Amino acid sequence: MPRPFYIGSGESASFAVFHPASELDGEARKPPVLFCSPWGWEDVASYRVRREWAARFAAGGFPTLRFDLPATGNSAGTVRDGDVPGSWVTSVAAAAGWLAETQDVAGVAAIGFGLGGLLALLAVAAGAPIAALALWGTPGSGRRFARETKAFSGMQAWYGDDAADFDPGVPEGWVEAGGFALSPETLAGLGKLKPALEPGTSLERALLLDRDGVPPEPALVEALEAGGVEVTTAPGPGWGNLVSHPEQATLPRPVAMDVERWLVAAPDGASGEAPPERPAPPVAAAETLELEAVEDVGVGVGAVRETALALEQRWGRTIGVLTEPAAGVDSDLCAVFLNAGAVRCTGPNRLWVETARRWAGRGVSSLRLDLEGIGEADGDAGGTLQVADFYVPRYERQVIEVLDQLERREVGRRFVLVGLCAGGFWAFRAAVEDPRVVGTVHLNAGALRWHDDLLVRREAHKGSRAFDLHWWRKLLSSEVEVRRIRELLRSLLVNARQTLVRPFRREAAPATILAGVEADLDRLQEAQTSVLIAFSGEEPLGIEVERDRLAGRGERWPNVEFATLPGSDHTLRALSAQRATRDLLDGALERLRGGDRVPG
Repeated sequence: MPRPFYIGSGESASFAVFHPASELDGEARKPPVLFCSPWGWEDVASYRVRREWAARFAAGGFPTLRFDLPATGNSAGTVRDGDVPGSWVTSVAAAAGWLAETQDVAGVAAIGFGLGGLLALLAVAAGAPIAALALWGTPGSGRRFARETKAFSGMQAWYGDDAADFDPGVPEGWVEAGGFALSPETLAGLGKLKPALEPGTSLERALLLDRDGVPPEPALVEALEAGGVEVTTAPGPGWGNLVSHPEQATLPRPVAMDVERWLVAAPDGASGEAPPERPAPPVAAAETLELEAVEDVGVGVGAVRETALALEQRWGRTIGVLTEPAAGVDSDLCAVFLNAGAVRCTGPNRLWVETARRWAGRGVSSLRLDLEGIGEADGDAGGTLQVADFYVPRYERQVIEVLDQLERREVGRRFVLVGLCAGGFWAFRAAVEDPRVVGTVHLNAGALRWHDDLLVRREAHKGSRAFDLHWWRKLLSSEVEVRRIRELLRSLLVNARQTLVRPFRREAAPATILAGVEADLDRLQEAQTSVLIAFSGEEPLGIEVERDRLAGRGERWPNVEFATLPGSDHTLRALSAQRATRDLLDGALERLRGGDRVPG
């Protein structure tokens, strides 16, 4: 059973999950394995696959440890901290030390993904007990990583048709890529990271995998060979898929098998043989994370405590992160942050982590939750998920069951649900059914009610742009991207097909896409449930809300607020959109804390 915990303490502590090895009769002991995660979107996209890979290793007899770098994932720290690259290297060394100590070996094996591989190599140079190291997608230096990140940042094109008029909100000297930011100090620190090994370190062997045919960085080969390390290269097909999107990423089984065979051939130093003597553990391990103070828009607020909870449900086991004020809560209100589609419980661009800690500093507890098949939860692995797979009743039931568990644990009796994309849908459906939900926040929700033909009908509605004079003017002035034109043509085809097949349908489709939502909002008004629904530009549900005139009816639903977010990116990757979302969330919390329910 995977065990979540924290390695280290304070702002340098790392959230970790340990997979104990299965005992296999008649087989030699296998080396413990450390997974060193990539950074940014690559970390988000590959997270579920790396969990599956670690479980596979553990089932095959390899004790396996995964962890989040400081200032990423569920670990401590923020992007504004000083010497973030240094804390990353230290965290790798600490994780390797913990794994070697607890498994009673002189050296462990490590797999470094992306930037995590470079950090592992630097940790070896600093004395980390890593005897065998596999590198995949690893940059040749911190400077190269920073340069590639800046280049990717410059090519981003997700701010929508009005990108020329949109300010992404990146401060001077900072870089934002895929929604994740690097400060000037972090960029400067990355520029100093160079792979360099002296002979005599713990590292004996290295496996360098190519990236879908792109050879490993020569600087890595040179550094390893200069350190007397035996270097092997091998194909690495599947890297692009691994880091593409959490809904599509799949385990690269040929690569996994090659790495496993290579690990089994590790020398004695990494094979599990106990050394004659070992020093005391270099770092502490704890079940909780204590943060002395949380920065709230530049102002220190109360201390915070986080605990990883294992929650058993009828479908399996999930792990959630409970964030509480260290001094105790001041009400029975508890927030629950739901997955943004297939993104783990850290939320879009780590937004849930920062918000949960900020709210705990203000006296409100919260739970960041992974639902079935997402993040740390049991369930089928991703890679074949379709949009409709997230809009099914079982997720709503899982949310309500978690509320039951939180109430039994006396964490809260009244709840505010926060979700983006499918999470916004789950929050809405659970609120309609459960009176304990006193508030909801829906960010770019994919739907409020789901119909089997919803996606097809949306494609058909897009075809109406062919008769929109304003849109054609934007097209002629080159303000509309080519992909939007392709979308329009596809939608016209869908519309034509729908017209042809409609007479032969046995069941009538809802009169409008939002059919039934008004009744749901009436029910939430009767319960005096506070509802905040916010959209970025070009969001399908936002367009439907405007078209059906759902917004602007405050006399009927005074409990409902509609808001607009900057830009047109679904997952709020622009820093200005993230700041606006933070303000919306904090405002919603303060309104809820002002009274038990919104006025009727």
